[in-house]
Amino acid sequence: MKKIKQASIWLVFAGLLISMAGCNVAGLKLQENADYHPYVLDPHIDKTTWQYIKDRSYNFAGKDTIFKLMRQAIEYSGIDTNLYIKTNCTFILLHNDAIYRTTLVNKVPTITADCYWGKYLVNGVPGKKWSDYPKEQVKNYLLYLIVQGAYSFNNLTPGNVIATTLQPLNYDPLNPTSVITLRVNDDQNFTMRLNDFSNSVGYVSVRTSNILPVNGAIQVIDRVLFYQTK
Repeated sequence: MKKIKQASIWLVFAGLLISMAGCNVAGLKLQENADYHPYVLDPHIDKTTWQYIKDRSYNFAGKDTIFKLMRQAIEYSGIDTNLYIKTNCTFILLHNDAIYRTTLVNKVPTITADCYWGKYLVNGVPGKKWSDYPKEQVKNYLLYLIVQGAYSFNNLTPGNVIATTLQPLNYDPLNPTSVITLRVNDDQNFTMRLNDFSNSVGYVSVRTSNILPVNGAIQVIDRVLFYQTK
């Protein structure tokens, strides 16, 4: 009997919904069908990569500082900033989280191993500032993040592209040819992935992809990127 009463209530409720179609609800008209016109945001930013880094590190009204730690790395390492206005390149930019990220361990903030300072230890412990590391190490890591060739959704597919970086050959014994792989994942999110290849120790999914400065392409990551096989 109880189930019959519940079914009757739902039938009455459904009837009310049908009867309200085309009517007003609380004095407001129900939404009518409308044509959907999709709009794709323009990925072009009409500035160089170096200007983009500067705008989003110290100079954006003190608010948008997602590249603050990366800019500190650039300044500390002494890398030639003209490389960030070099044309036909893909620039992998480090969100602050890719450099310094913490999680709670026993209620204590602890640096994670998936950020630069957590992966590359100093005397067995995570770094706390760029000056904890040799300038050459920081510089060559930044050079690895500059890829020769502008890669974006315009020319990447689910198949890996193997590209060369500006990191000197034989600097990294795990990656003596200083290459990087780029691809887009064949799923509904179409995520861009770096160093996602067979036997890779780990890959990085791009956080913000397909930003197009006047001198190439920008991909923003929030995890440390490295090349290593199992």
